[in-house]
Amino acid sequence: MIKKLTKVIALSAVICAMPAAHAVIGTGWTSASPSYKTQTEGCGSVSGLTFKLTCNTPYSAGYQRAERRYVNMTKSTQFEGTVKINSLTGDRISLKQTFQDGTGPWQMLGVKKSGSSLVLYEVEGGTTLGTLAVGGSVRVNTLTTLSSKSTVVYLNGTKVETKTGGKTPLYDKFGAYGTSSGYGPVSVTWSGVAFWTK
Repeated sequence: MIKKLTKVIALSAVICAMPAAHAVIGTGWTSASPSYKTQTEGCGSVSGLTFKLTCNTPYSAGYQRAERRYVNMTKSTQFEGTVKINSLTGDRISLKQTFQDGTGPWQMLGVKKSGSSLVLYEVEGGTTLGTLAVGGSVRVNTLTTLSSKSTVVYLNGTKVETKTGGKTPLYDKFGAYGTSSGYGPVSVTWSGVAFWTK
């Protein structure tokens, strides 16, 4: 009996240590591995999947960024990643963008302060998409359909936003970027990053 119980405990420990499966939204998606470039400007720095802005320099004084910029989409693309807000003494930081190459940002998931809490919001328009605390994490999925030039945003599996009317070519980027009204310092860590296409 003791041996069986020991085996059950050991098996439970292994299962708990296993990484969670990716939560792809919808069907018909094929796993993909698009290439990327790391972008840093100003006081931005990148170490693995941790992105930091170490200064409180405003946008008017120059770009402050620490991001991964993926190649332009050639197929409809789903992005997934979990972002943890390690610290935010600044405000209004973009975490994930669907960007119009040659035109500018289109869909921008940002984080800003609201009292003792943090608000996740759409930078382009200001719509509130969710809340979390410093030290908290949220799983982000963005589904971009090239034929309709639209992007649907999910937070922890719940649809929170649909953007239409984008201009191709489009690409994904994530990390930490000071918006036009934002500034650091900030530290965020992404994990579980995955892509699918169809």
